[in-house]
Amino acid sequence: MKVSVSIGKESYQTTITAGKHTTIVDEPKEVGGTDLGPTPDQLLLSSLGACKAITGRMYADRKEWKLDKIIINLQVDKEHLKKEKETNITCEVTLIGDLQPEHRERLLSVIDRCPIHRILTGPVKIESRLST
Repeated sequence: MKVSVSIGKESYQTTITAGKHTTIVDEPKEVGGTDLGPTPDQLLLSSLGACKAITGRMYADRKEWKLDKIIINLQVDKEHLKKEKETNITCEVTLIGDLQPEHRERLLSVIDRCPIHRILTGPVKIESRLST
């Protein structure tokens, strides 16, 4: 899996290419961007939320549970981040459908084990090097 990210001189407007898909990431105007796309931290939360939602949908479909919709609202506590060495992300999960209480609890448990959640909560090593 490869993703390519590039930025020119357009005040923080960044282009992400992933396979045949292109996305613009930017910063708000108040910090010098052009606000043409989500910020990097919004994109990170979007990735986590999308992965959780897809994982929940796949599981419910496999179990043939009557799940109509999953809504996940995510937020990073930036004040906590300034004071502590850990990042605090809150994910509020709403499950809409005719589900038994035990199905709701099981879905939340499965959703919390999606691949992106596991990446973000596990040991992560990021290596940056100059290309030749």
